[in-house]
Amino acid sequence: MFDYDYLSSANVVGGVLFGWQREQWVVSQVDKRRFFLSAKVAKTATPQDCWWLTVVYGPQADQEKVEFLDELRPFRMTADGPWVLCGDFNMIYRAEDKSNDRLDRRCMRHFRAFIDAVELEELHLVGRRFTWSSERDQPTLEWLDRVFATAGWLQAHPNHILRALSTDCSDHCPLLLMANVVPWAKKRFRFEPHWIKFPGFMEVVESA
Repeated sequence: MFDYDYLSSANVVGGVLFGWQREQWVVSQVDKRRFFLSAKVAKTATPQDCWWLTVVYGPQADQEKVEFLDELRPFRMTADGPWVLCGDFNMIYRAEDKSNDRLDRRCMRHFRAFIDAVELEELHLVGRRFTWSSERDQPTLEWLDRVFATAGWLQAHPNHILRALSTDCSDHCPLLLMANVVPWAKKRFRFEPHWIKFPGFMEVVESA
């Protein structure tokens, strides 16, 4: 059986549908704001291992983009613990996330400042460089759909994988996040930037 909650759309844009399988997940403290829907989630088998999941639909207007980020920032201050933030942000924070050089650098600075302020790391996306297309003869491509997480969530789910799926019915591609994937082969060592945020990391490095 499935349960769900939602954030209503405005005309033909926006809106979030949040669904979960009741036998597998415990969902509580649902919080709906103007641009996002959040909830505390945990597997039914391990309800003590809970984390926050926030799904966003970012606005298109420049001023509303600032309001969107300003709405998310204080939420994080009150939602303690591991956090995953995902959805269609309708903005980028790096020049390489767009296929041309028509960039809103002011908006990009706001987005980067927000990511730094709430201490998020972006999950590596497998299988695609861009997630949205203008679908014109010479299309503009952008990475608008993203998944971020805090160091606490990444530490608890080191074997996660984020994949881009194909679609024939949208100008966005859906993303699939699997939190606990059994590794099939020995991984190569790769330094992760969020490691430096773990307590005691610098002491270990200095003593090595």
